[in-house]
Amino acid sequence: MSKTNLELTIICNQKMSKAVINIIKESGAQFEIKEERGFAPSTPDIAIQIILGIALPLLTDLIKHLWKKGAYVDFESRHRLARRMLRDLEPLYWTKGEDRPEYSYYEFKTAKCKHYWELDSGKITHGPLRCSRSGRSI
Repeated sequence: MSKTNLELTIICNQKMSKAVINIIKESGAQFEIKEERGFAPSTPDIAIQIILGIALPLLTDLIKHLWKKGAYVDFESRHRLARRMLRDLEPLYWTKGEDRPEYSYYEFKTAKCKHYWELDSGKITHGPLRCSRSGRSI
């Protein structure tokens, strides 16, 4: 499995930051912490920005495991991850999307068809939407 380098920002409760780092270590991924920063003083959440070297199938498992521990990947990182996972279909043209902490859904127009990418409660799915035989979207 080839590794991909990806910059991610993980949002978690400050008390969980050490557990999040341990989860990443246990995944076997190579990583470097770029920054760990808090938000407003009234919120207990922090953002951990990392550069991660990991195979994409293992990354989806890691995201699922982080979700179960109350951590999630920020919206910008999700969009980059979706583009990375669908890069074999380039050029990708983003057509619509939705982002919430527990859910993201994106649609991309490609040369052959429209494709979706979805993250729902830590689980990532993606695939083609309705396509004609000629490859043009219906």
